[in-house]
Amino acid sequence: YPTGPVVSGGKLIEVLRRRPNLYCDISAGSGANGIGRDVANSRRFCEEFQDRILFGRDYFDRAQLDALDTLSLPATVLDKILRHNALRLIRA
Repeated sequence: YPTGPVVSGGKLIEVLRRRPNLYCDISAGSGANGIGRDVANSRRFCEEFQDRILFGRDYFDRAQLDALDTLSLPATVLDKILRHNALRLIRA
């Protein structure tokens, strides 16, 4: 996995901004790594795309939850990522 601060911008952000119907998830170790290696950038990302990030995990550990915990996100943002965004898609 990459280490160090996340480079500003990037393809994911570009595509999410261009395609308002696109969602992303934070499953697998790559999601936890992306969040955990640059807390300030990850917090901005989660706040900007809070309505289109889905929680998921591929392992039976807390890597994604622990990474999200480091961001100190507002409860409303965290609730969207952990459950409400998925529920909205299922009910659509």
